[in-house]
Amino acid sequence: MFKCKKILCHILLSAAILFFVPQFSEAKMESYIAVGEYTLSDNETLQQGEDNAVKEALRNISEQLGVIVASNTKVENSVVTRDEIITFSSSFLKVQNKVIKRSIDADGDIHVFAHVTANADPDLVLSELNQLAIQRLSGGHQPSAGHQPTVNTPTQNQGIAQTVEEYAVQKHLSKKGFFRYLLSMGYPRDKATNTSEHAAIDWNNNALERAKEYLSQGYYAKKGIYTQLLSPNEGFTREEAFYAMTNVYADWNNQALGKARQYSQMGWTANKISQRLSIEGFSKEEVQFAMSHI
Repeated sequence: MFKCKKILCHILLSAAILFFVPQFSEAKMESYIAVGEYTLSDNETLQQGEDNAVKEALRNISEQLGVIVASNTKVENSVVTRDEIITFSSSFLKVQNKVIKRSIDADGDIHVFAHVTANADPDLVLSELNQLAIQRLSGGHQPSAGHQPTVNTPTQNQGIAQTVEEYAVQKHLSKKGFFRYLLSMGYPRDKATNTSEHAAIDWNNNALERAKEYLSQGYYAKKGIYTQLLSPNEGFTREEAFYAMTNVYADWNNQALGKARQYSQMGWTANKISQRLSIEGFSKEEVQFAMSHI
């Protein structure tokens, strides 16, 4: 009898291992990179400056991850706010590398730059976030008027399935962004993969239209547009980002000037503005144009 129980225990343990191992293999870790900048005050040490620069970089990475989750989840803001999503996302970050650099500008100010790389699984964050929202709703958290959560009937779900590609085109999503959107809609991973892989969507055109949106909302260098489209937040391929960068039209001199004026309004020195524009990818000629027209 004891021997039978022991054999049964081994069988159950093996079954449990087989059940859990695939779940770990499905994790899709992605790398996020950000730079945190901090200017030391007169009474701060270099260590304090480095710590604050790292915190700024991690905050930027948390925002990147949070934007991905917030843009792909159906959780209403009245249940989980955007700030909560970003804070929630930060707990899933695993720092892989950090490089600290320092510089002194013409005014004698010490600037500390923290280049941080961190990993996280956005799909896991999205899944856990949805569970948090469900817990809040079941716990009596009532959405505010005008923000009632939508309950889809089977017929409505069929309609959603027929229009997901239209949504991806309207929102100018990358294939990766479309995949995440499908997961947020409740698609199983295999179905979301199949749907995104076989979607009749011009991803190059989506990248181009997304680039136009960025330029309509702010000031970017041509290289900055390319970098933005490659970011984990967007997820376009190098080929798609390059297509967008080379086909989008903008007066890059005026883009540099607009950015320079923003920094000037923040009280930055001319030297600091010039350095920052170069970091953001503006050409030497564009920087010179901006600095001579501020």
